Amino acid sequence: MAPMAASQPLMRSPMVAVGQRRRWTTWALWILVSVIGAAAGAIVAWEIRSLVMQDPASQQLPAIYAAAAVSALILGSGQWLVLRHYRVDAFWWVPATVGANLVAAAIIVPGVISLALRGGISPLNSNTAVVFGAIALSTGGLVVGTAQALVLRDTGGHRAWLWIPATILGGALAGALTTALSPSLIDAVAVYGLPVFALISLSSALGSLLISACQAPIVARVLR
Repeated sequence: MAPMAASQPLMRSPMVAVGQRRRWTTWALWILVSVIGAAAGAIVAWEIRSLVMQDPASQQLPAIYAAAAVSALILGSGQWLVLRHYRVDAFWWVPATVGANLVAAAIIVPGVISLALRGGISPLNSNTAVVFGAIALSTGGLVVGTAQALVLRDTGGHRAWLWIPATILGGALAGALTTALSPSLIDAVAVYGLPVFALISLSSALGSLLISACQAPIVARVLR
């Protein structure tokens, strides 16, 4: 009996180690794919918007929405591949991501920005710009996070609802950080002569890094 009792911890230890390695691998893969997808999507979106940059503002809206849809499509497709790799039932992930980003870009974020401006939060004031950015992206995170949580609900159950606050928090952090760093990034582009899309892709990558880092623990919980 004694040898059998002594062998049980030896059997459990490798299982715990494998579980931890799988969790960290999942976290790293989700963050890496999200950052690359966001940076690539931002570059393509910039190219689309640059085609109508000289047009009147009212005529730029279709291109702006198309850019938002394509950017979300690239990001969502990469994330879907990660979920599919782990055999998560996420058939509607890409449509939900694209649709929610369009709603956020067309309705939610502009409305919140308008309210923020009426409340005295000005994007031109460095003291309030960080708050301005955090409010805008956290609200967008609410919309996108809710749509994605509905997709994850079949696999993750009640744990999937944690996706919403995680995405809101990530959006707030991303908005605050990218807004705070924007002047420095713009100066770097001017000093070193970097292309504008480099600034946009770097900013998007930083924002996605924070958002995906907040989401990664929930991904690991959903995949259990």
